[in-house]
Amino acid sequence: MTREEFLALANEQYDKLADLQSKRTFYAFEEGFVKVWTELGAQVMQASLDKPLSKDKRKKTVVKPGSEK
Repeated sequence: MTREEFLALANEQYDKLADLQSKRTFYAFEEGFVKVWTELGAQVMQASLDKPLSKDKRKKTVVKPGSEK
């Protein structure tokens, strides 16, 4: 994920964060804040994991050991 991609995702959430200022109680503010950041975190993680696989066959892969002994 590039800096520009991250900033685009964060920019989408900015209005939601700005709207939290109108909440009357700190609890409501905190609840909305956690919801927005959790959603942003999920979007960032998903975008980070959606990288295409390398086409280089020489690249090492993770091998999990077998369960037979």
